[in-house]
Amino acid sequence: MSIAIIANPLAGRGRGQNVAHLAKEILTAQKVDYELLYTEFPGHAIELAQEASANHPIVAALGGDGTIREVLQGTWQTSATLGIIPGGTGNDYARGLGISQKTEEAIHTLLHGHEILFDVGLQNGLVFGQMVSIGFSADVLEYVNHHRDGFWKGSAAFLAAVAATIRHLHAFPVKITVDGKIIEKNVIALFALNMPYGGGGMNFAPEAHYNSGHFHLLMIEEIGRLNFALTLPKIYSGRHVTHPAVHIVPGKEISVESELLPLMIDGDIFPAKPFHAKIVPQAMRIMVPKTPA
Repeated sequence: MSIAIIANPLAGRGRGQNVAHLAKEILTAQKVDYELLYTEFPGHAIELAQEASANHPIVAALGGDGTIREVLQGTWQTSATLGIIPGGTGNDYARGLGISQKTEEAIHTLLHGHEILFDVGLQNGLVFGQMVSIGFSADVLEYVNHHRDGFWKGSAAFLAAVAATIRHLHAFPVKITVDGKIIEKNVIALFALNMPYGGGGMNFAPEAHYNSGHFHLLMIEEIGRLNFALTLPKIYSGRHVTHPAVHIVPGKEISVESELLPLMIDGDIFPAKPFHAKIVPQAMRIMVPKTPA
């Protein structure tokens, strides 16, 4: 068995580089047949993953959720199986799949785990596995990206971003079509989730599952700043779902009519485009641990 590792050295404010060095030491010591490839620019992981999938049965993403999304896009229509070595800021793919954030244990999963089938989302041609979102969530991520050299790291960086951006909280009208059913609301954020977590451990949709065959559409209606600030900590435990402003409905295809807003897709910000998410059930194979972390 041979493994290709697509590593983003800039992930996690340089954590990706350190994790890549450690992974190299571990794999070399265990005499594993592997190839380590470094990304050099946004989107490069897609190209590298497509090429690697022709020569390796397992193509692993080493980096943050954005790097994993790119490797997913490069491999999902090939015969390769996706592997994950967490090395980013949020690491919510790993969290949702039960993959340890410890490098040694993540590599053990690559070598000795088992394959599961994973639903893939499509957003206007872009592939994703975790979520697509508009509204306040994208504002928070933009703040995190603009303050990468700040003091806070990991989950704390997301909390600091929420505190800094909550003063600009605002609602916007949306017309949502979910599997043919129309919903009209004023919302501050909208998510189509394939897994529970985002934002470094925020449990947005506790019941979302990577092979359920549908998204969990999370809608957060217009809410006051103070009410929102008091409710926000409950997101980590999933208890926010009982709040009257929070609504979750299942759906296989979701279209949104609203003002054009930037899209947050698997930890990256994309330019404003219409929101149209569709699920492709069991479209990808992923290596996960036999016992979730």
